Amino acid sequence: MPNEWHDRIRGYLSGRSTRERSFLLAGGLALLVLLGYGLLYEPQDEARSKLIQRLPAERAELRLMRVQAEEIQRLRSRMGDTGKGGLEQRVKSSAAALGLGESFAQFVTSANDQIQISTQPLPTDTWIGWLAELERQGVMVVRCRITASDQSGLARLEMTLTGGQR
Repeated sequence: MPNEWHDRIRGYLSGRSTRERSFLLAGGLALLVLLGYGLLYEPQDEARSKLIQRLPAERAELRLMRVQAEEIQRLRSRMGDTGKGGLEQRVKSSAAALGLGESFAQFVTSANDQIQISTQPLPTDTWIGWLAELERQGVMVVRCRITASDQSGLARLEMTLTGGQR
């Protein structure tokens, strides 16, 4: 097939004068240059211009990510310091910080890094804040049962907590 095309072109050009062949060659080269410009250079130049416009925003975003990464490392190291005592210490210290130290009806630590807790009736805002603090410390609630108390706004919690890091 390529030889067939080659022979056809050669036959066509052999029937032309030298001047016509020169014009065809010049036209072919001009067409090749225009195709190269339109298909290669122009799209690359346009993409480069868009990249130049986006580059400052991308660099600012990179700086922000680096600052955030440093903040995450700082918080992780701080969290690591408070969490070194294990799950039981984290749960008890967070409860004590919110004044819940004496609110546990049951506090059982199991061997697989889980704690089962039952509480006395607690105000809703208090136990929601306590669970949020536990989550910030990397403590996860595996199971939770909330039972309304006879008194308005109070509830008993029965839950299983684990110290697995996310």
